[in-house]
Amino acid sequence: MTGKAWWGALVAALALSLVGPSAASEPESDDSADVDGASLGSEAMYEFLVAEIAAQRGDTEGALAIFHRLARELKDPQIARRAVEAAIRARAFGPALESATLLLELDPESTLAREIMAALLANEADLPKARQMLARVLEKTANRGPIVMQLSHLLGKFPDKAAVLEATRAVTAPYAELPEARYAVGVAALIAGNVESAMRESESALSLKPSWEQGAILKAQILRKSAPAEVIGFYQDFVAANPASQDVRMQLGRELAADRRLAEAREQFREVEKRSRNDSQAAYAIGLLSLQLEDYSEAQLAFTRALKQGYRDPTSIYLGMGQASEGLKRYEEAIGWYQKVEAGDWVRAQLKIATLVARQQGLEAGRQYLHRIEPRTPDDSIQMIQVEAQLLRDAKAWNDTYEMLSKAVTQFPESFELLYDRAMAAERIDRLDVLESDLRRVIKMKPDYAHAYNALGYTLAEKTDRLVEAKELIEKAHKLSPDDPFIVDSLGWVNYRMGMVQEALKHLHSAYSARPDPEIAAHLGEVLWRSGQRDEAQKIWRAALSENPNHETLIAVMQKFRPSTLAAEPATAR
Repeated sequence: MTGKAWWGALVAALALSLVGPSAASEPESDDSADVDGASLGSEAMYEFLVAEIAAQRGDTEGALAIFHRLARELKDPQIARRAVEAAIRARAFGPALESATLLLELDPESTLAREIMAALLANEADLPKARQMLARVLEKTANRGPIVMQLSHLLGKFPDKAAVLEATRAVTAPYAELPEARYAVGVAALIAGNVESAMRESESALSLKPSWEQGAILKAQILRKSAPAEVIGFYQDFVAANPASQDVRMQLGRELAADRRLAEAREQFREVEKRSRNDSQAAYAIGLLSLQLEDYSEAQLAFTRALKQGYRDPTSIYLGMGQASEGLKRYEEAIGWYQKVEAGDWVRAQLKIATLVARQQGLEAGRQYLHRIEPRTPDDSIQMIQVEAQLLRDAKAWNDTYEMLSKAVTQFPESFELLYDRAMAAERIDRLDVLESDLRRVIKMKPDYAHAYNALGYTLAEKTDRLVEAKELIEKAHKLSPDDPFIVDSLGWVNYRMGMVQEALKHLHSAYSARPDPEIAAHLGEVLWRSGQRDEAQKIWRAALSENPNHETLIAVMQKFRPSTLAAEPATAR
């Protein structure tokens, strides 16, 4: 890119950053309005206006000198932003870098400052030169910490990450006593794949500043590469030693949630909210976790708090409130929340409403509501078809489900989702030929779709004698998604069908521990019964039946082995 074109692109990016899309087409507009004049004294305001007039007359050097001095004296990031803008429009490389550096000092979160500095440093694709420029910047800067913390971003446009690591080491060498310097080298080492070096640097940063949250988060990121099982324990130890560490506690909550330790995760977010009193992200996380824990009343309370605290995405809260209302069986209330949803999630909310209408007013009413929704994209149409198919499945209208999905597959032949759904409908009406054909097409279209391998393998294990082939398919699914309890259940079931009972029990126990689903309970109970562990089988069946009194597969297997006692079982289990 030529120098002229490069500066032009930078000016355009600056305009978008400073004045927003609506004004980006008017680069000559008066951007001084961005500065709050009421916050300036009369003398400072006079100087600011002098600088504006100088900039308009082309006296870039004079304008920048005033802007830069005012920003530093008043510690005003808005004036520093004005200096950056003036320098970029004047194509003054040195002042632009100096002003962007000042802005980053005053506002370490400034995306504009980071982007401008990174672009200026990368302009000539010369990493040694960029290193020299950064060294000069840091030498002249009093508050080096914010600049040093951003080195990974400022040098991020250079592709040779090993060279970036060496440049970061060189630039920060004079400031080894700064924890931010050790942090910067640690980040560069992690990006370069040098995990051992990254760990040493993160530990050095924490030894210089033991309660530093950013240092702790960096160390956890490195542990995720080298020893992922230690991440949660490290975070727990850190918050125990530093109870006020809100950011680390939030990270701990996320790690616990990812590890399916939902109740523990919720406690961490509760602690964050208790200590901050106005953290909408923590309240929202509590709401989501409460939904997963089926604590719907707590979910509503948490979502309400997040809404009052100004959570950035109210649509997500409306959806969460709707789900909580559904869980509480307050369907009209749920519909009211879903009706508030607009923009990107509008179709999703409308599909939820259709499901509730069908539940309250019957299948045809739900289908009619669906047909009144105007799809805006092919994906919307596919989602609507899937929801209608689910309504038909809920009504046990298996033939209608199959016929509707067959028409849909003709309309959208490249939709693997609809092919998969039709395969599942075909299984219900014993069209195993269609099931196998559709699932093999899905596998060809989407080779990493574990559920297609699993569905085909399980069906072959359950309804044919092609057990070796079934096991190969399920093992492929397990390799793609090793933690999916339903796939582990299928692996147990195919082993049982092949006569390997102990291997089957190992997998089925694992699946049931991960998710006590009634279908997994049915399989585990049957294998236990067949292996002579009848008391244990009955215990598992009873527990599953108490939570799912109408589950067809569970009832069928209990009828198969205990027909005389089934009728009394639900009352006993409760």
